[in-house]
Amino acid sequence: MDTTQLRENFKTQLAEIEGKIVKIQEELAKAQEYKLKLQGGLETLDLLSQEPESIPAPEVDVTEIEDK
Repeated sequence: MDTTQLRENFKTQLAEIEGKIVKIQEELAKAQEYKLKLQGGLETLDLLSQEPESIPAPEVDVTEIEDK
């Protein structure tokens, strides 16, 4: 194989691997998004399973209520 053929072969391989990298990055982004959704679901379940007494009451500024 001469250098011209070798160069073309390398260019072809480079183009192929760049395409694979893009596809893998897209799959990684989807997997990371799915992971975040699962974490959010777990956090929601944790909040829902807490005893009502352990959930802090929202803070209300009484001065705002009195002004109205």
